[in-house]
Amino acid sequence: MLKNPNLKAYLAFVAVAIFWGTTFLAIRIGINSDGIHLFPPFLLAAFRHTIAGILICGYFIFFKKQPIPNLQQFKQFSINGALMLVGGNGIISWGMQYVDSGLAALICALTPLWIVFINLIMGSNEKVSKTMWVGFIICLLAQYLIFYDKVNLLSDKNYILGLIAIIVSNICWALGTVFSKSHKSNLPVLYNAGLQMIPGGIILLIISTFMGDWAKFNPGTDAILALIYLVIFGSLLAYGCFMYILKALPAALVSTYAYFNTIVAVFLGYLFLNEVINTKVIIAMLLTILGVYMVGRKTKAADI
Repeated sequence: MLKNPNLKAYLAFVAVAIFWGTTFLAIRIGINSDGIHLFPPFLLAAFRHTIAGILICGYFIFFKKQPIPNLQQFKQFSINGALMLVGGNGIISWGMQYVDSGLAALICALTPLWIVFINLIMGSNEKVSKTMWVGFIICLLAQYLIFYDKVNLLSDKNYILGLIAIIVSNICWALGTVFSKSHKSNLPVLYNAGLQMIPGGIILLIISTFMGDWAKFNPGTDAILALIYLVIFGSLLAYGCFMYILKALPAALVSTYAYFNTIVAVFLGYLFLNEVINTKVIIAMLLTILGVYMVGRKTKAADI
């Protein structure tokens, strides 16, 4: 049994970094259409979070006898669910119709900069040192090296739409991260996550319905398996861990999970999409580790 709260926080960080790195591929598989089978992106995100939220909240309410949140708490969970699950996950799922998983991971690597920027605007007391700034820059250089040969994808106008959507989703996710960090709850972390998923999933269902997604809903076996994976590993496990590390670690350090996500996406591209891992990519990975270390060494885990 782990008694060191810092160790638990860093293990949760590793889970987020790895499993959310795999969700780029899972989302891409889930929304990929062969012309016959189709899982509309907003509907995929809606199913993912609604199912996960019901499972989590049902467990805590009926088995753990946790109280149902009051109106003020529900408002807080709804705001966070709207920012992170609708604005963040829903919009990125839509954008990945046009952007491959690797490039999406690259764009998401900018999330830490948005979080730092929002923190500075809001006057957060989490200071960003010169060493941390250098670490961020090194990590961004690493992302550039990884995807240097993919710049030609930007010439496709559909990719431009996808890029804009994913950038907007990153800003929403960063806003939700900062909001969650500054509005902590005394409820269990996983229950907290589930209470965000239900309103987030309902909003996504409403958006999907207005977009006419039900008429296009015809998922194949691969898409259904991708949904199951996203529910279990993307929402139940990784999102719960993410809520935990937001309580345990400074926002600047938490945000660096995005760099590891990119590395995971590269390896998955190598394993499933026959993408090449060359010397440039290996150097980029080492730079990422160095950059994350420079950010992490200037931060300390908070009391849990």
